Order: sequence, then C-alpha cells, then structure tokens
Amino acid sequence: MSEAFLADACALIVFCAVQAERVMSARALAAMTGAEVHVSSITVWEITRKVSLGKLPALPEADGSFSGWLREAGFRMLPLTWRDAERANALPLLHKDPMDRMLAAAALAGDFTVVTEDRVFAAYGVRTLW
Repeated sequence: MSEAFLADACALIVFCAVQAERVMSARALAAMTGAEVHVSSITVWEITRKVSLGKLPALPEADGSFSGWLREAGFRMLPLTWRDAERANALPLLHKDPMDRMLAAAALAGDFTVVTEDRVFAAYGVRTLW
C-alpha cells in the first residue's frame, strides 16, 4: 500500500502559488502532484474564509469553486468523523488551533503523512513532509 497524505491549509496555499517549487521540497511537491492526497473540509473552509476576508488572493477554480478545482486536480476529500473530534479534544494542548488539532487527530487515525511546514504536528507523533 502506498503512503497517503493529508494536505493542510499552508500546503494547499503554497501549492496553488506560481513558485511552489521554491518553497516546498521536491518530495513534498511530488506528493502533492502524484500521490494520494486528502484534503479536509475544515481546510477548505479555512482557505476560502481567508480569501473572503481578503487575506489571500483568488484561488484556482473549476465549476465555479475551489472545491471543484480540488476534485479536478485529483485531491480526495477527507471527511472528519465524530471520533476524530473526540480524538482532537483528547490530544495534549501542544497546539491551540482547533483546525490543526482536528487534522492531527485525523492523520493519526488514518495513518496519514501531513504535508505541512507546521512543526507542531510532529509533536503529536504525526509524520510530516515539507
């Protein structure tokens, strides 16, 4: 079975940037373009919220939406479960961002490597790639 990845908001924002190869490692960029990469609905909410507040430029779209572009680009939706929510609350308080805590819990449950530059995921025992 091949390694499965979970992209956080930073990874997707950088990946959508014109010069992602200058920021991400070759291995991370290869994962984002050719591996099984999941994206949580919470991550889509976080990114589109930043766009709506003017904190990020427009995102790529397909069928009139960023989620349409994600689907066309081959990303897979990662549903967050009730159990993920419970796991996130059971994690030690190493990170105060509830969205990242949810991603850490989902990554642990699904044995995902998180594509992120945020080092706190490793503190939870989550494999990371950047």
